[in-house]
Amino acid sequence: MKKLTTLLGYSGAALSLATIAGAMVLLPAFTRGVAATGVKIDPARVGGELVRTLPRGAYHIDVYQVVRPQGLLDQREPFVQLAWGPLPALPQRVEDEVDVDGDGLADVRVRFEVPPPPARLRVDVVALRPGLRAMSQVGIESVCALIARLPDKVIVRIPLEP
Repeated sequence: MKKLTTLLGYSGAALSLATIAGAMVLLPAFTRGVAATGVKIDPARVGGELVRTLPRGAYHIDVYQVVRPQGLLDQREPFVQLAWGPLPALPQRVEDEVDVDGDGLADVRVRFEVPPPPARLRVDVVALRPGLRAMSQVGIESVCALIARLPDKVIVRIPLEP
């Protein structure tokens, strides 16, 4: 009985190691296979696709494509995402006018402070033209209206007016 227990224990350990090694070897092939199907991450999760980058001296602002609800049951509001980065280059207080739609005229004025972590961020957004909703002292209100610190940038999502 003792030999059977020992044999089963070593067999289980060897099988576990073989499974882990197999997963490490097969994971790149599985990833390529999934990528080849054309499956994409929901734009509401990643903020849409990057449209343009606006240089601002030491830092830049990335402007993303407008994200709109994609299904009948999708209750999210449409929004546009802006990202300031790189994080170390941002001044203590950021205040920028941003051209969201690319027509050469500023659409919003965004103002926020960048305190050291773990302090929470708050953003003020002034809509300079119709179409974007103004926000005052917003943190993370919803997936469509928020400011968040990522490892390399600060993102702001501004909801669109209905």
